[in-house]
Amino acid sequence: MSDPQAFPVAIDIPVAWGEQDLFGHVNNVVYFRYFESVRMHFLERIGVLRSHAGHGIGVILASTACDFKKPVVWPQRLHVATGASRIGNTSFVLDYRITDEQEAVVATGSSVQVMYDYRRAEKVRVPEEVRAAIVALQGATFNTP
Repeated sequence: MSDPQAFPVAIDIPVAWGEQDLFGHVNNVVYFRYFESVRMHFLERIGVLRSHAGHGIGVILASTACDFKKPVVWPQRLHVATGASRIGNTSFVLDYRITDEQEAVVATGSSVQVMYDYRRAEKVRVPEEVRAAIVALQGATFNTP
């Protein structure tokens, strides 16, 4: 089970038959879709989706990585969780953990989201309301710079 403070946003995703590759396990690119799905829930919870819709201030994905720990095959239901591990001046880092039905870790990862003003086409400081929402969501143990 995910640590509720380190990974406060989580979803369960059933593995689809078509997500497996020739080798009979979930293809590596699919894990990035799982990360994206839970990331969107996180962004919604911290107000970034509303900010983008209302003011044109959203995020762009600067980088992402995944460490594959254990193959996954159909049928399986995965628990995909995320949480912020760092807030910088113009970006924040999300960490990911995917566990299987036996609660074994099958993958971990991270991504860097850069706050971006889509109207001016430039990066911007993480808004104070987004910072506060991340801190509130992560709980009292979250450290900010």
